[in-house]
Amino acid sequence: MTVKRIIFMVLASTFALQASAATIVIQNNDGANEGFNDPNPPPHANQIGVTNTANTLGALRMEVFMEAAKVWGEILNSNVNITVGATFDDDLFCASNSATLGQAGSTGSEQGFTNSQAGVAYSVALAESLSGSNLNGAAVEINAKFNSKIDTNDADCMGGEGFYYGLDDNAPPGTTALFPVVLHELGHGLGFSSLVNDTTGGFNTFPENPDTFSRQLQDLETGKTWGSMNNAERLTSSLNEPDLVWTGAKVTQDRSLHLNAAPELAINAPAPSGTFEATLGQQSTAIPGGGITAAVVEGSSVNDLGGNPADGCSQIAYGGTFNGKIVLFDKPAEPGCSAAVQAFYAQFEGAAGLLVADTTGGGLPDVSGGLTNPITISYIGINKSEADQLRTNISSANATIQNSASKLVGENQGRVKMYAPPVLEPGSSVSHWSKTATPDLLMEPALGALTFENVDLTAAAFMDIGWSVNIPGGVVELIYKDGFEGN
Repeated sequence: MTVKRIIFMVLASTFALQASAATIVIQNNDGANEGFNDPNPPPHANQIGVTNTANTLGALRMEVFMEAAKVWGEILNSNVNITVGATFDDDLFCASNSATLGQAGSTGSEQGFTNSQAGVAYSVALAESLSGSNLNGAAVEINAKFNSKIDTNDADCMGGEGFYYGLDDNAPPGTTALFPVVLHELGHGLGFSSLVNDTTGGFNTFPENPDTFSRQLQDLETGKTWGSMNNAERLTSSLNEPDLVWTGAKVTQDRSLHLNAAPELAINAPAPSGTFEATLGQQSTAIPGGGITAAVVEGSSVNDLGGNPADGCSQIAYGGTFNGKIVLFDKPAEPGCSAAVQAFYAQFEGAAGLLVADTTGGGLPDVSGGLTNPITISYIGINKSEADQLRTNISSANATIQNSASKLVGENQGRVKMYAPPVLEPGSSVSHWSKTATPDLLMEPALGALTFENVDLTAAAFMDIGWSVNIPGGVVELIYKDGFEGN
């Protein structure tokens, strides 16, 4: 997985831990002087932080794993130990700005045990929790492998800055915080993963029955759940974002605790007026409560410093045209330019907000990407049809950039969206929340700068798939700071 950084807020109030917390054992499967047994210090002193008491790579890694195991152990109930066979190895992918940081999964599934539903498959850790017995003998419940190349001081591997081993939110710039990666991967091993074969569409279970995770999935386009689809239908649905959603009752109930209000564009003029979906720019300033209402001005109606019609990708020849207005630009075609660049130059000329329009008619444009420069205005991506409507009479165009009163970012028809891009990504597609969720969620395919030890909607998903969870009243809004907090 790659790492991006988006900060978000969570709320919490304190309550006591309940009984029956699970015990998660980290089994060190590394050889001498490697992985968890590496006796060397990390390449950079700032990788350690002030909250991890170890000082060798091996011991630092184990401390992080133990803390992540503690978090999940305090959340989940089981009287059967959950053992994680873990290694750090150098055979995982790593490039200058992306890498496979780690991977983990359940070692198998179980069916037909005490307290199970007929015709349903369960990841082995969940099955043992429900049955109250060891179902796989001496085998481990979860296998995990993490990338030791990250710590080789190689600039061609994530910049060479290494993992950050601190047990806090203070990862230095350039480093990659290990803790949220471990928390994420253990989540997969504990059951946040579909057991559908991404080549055949069938279930990798014996006998071939739906697993508890896949049973929570539904395709809104067809109306079918994954448990009721045939193999070909599941393969099609796995590529069908935003229509692949989670139907579990607990996630649906708790989604508003973790997802922000969705951005919208309200066209006030020219007629017909209406409210339309939009997507918030990655580095956008939060939309104020009352929204931003202003006249809309065509960005290309002025020139850049080179005398060409402005596209927002370079400095604009100032003439006061943008002052207090909402600027409309097309999605940038220029390599290296992004919506954040357009927002930066628009705000420099006094714009109140920015609309970035899709040019293909293929849906909302990509408004990801960020700058080191601060963005002080709100900017959103809009469909080509809405841009076309504004341009029919741009001289009188007026619009409002606002937060929806009824929709959340990352949901579709009241259900949380799953990650199902049009090109299959083995290991990522289906078994993660959609990247569109805002704030970022722990079980997205690319981790943001998550609040330390916050598991957001994952605990609710675990309740939906059958786990008993230590949450009085069943309301999931969690942070962990050497204790158990929630709301």
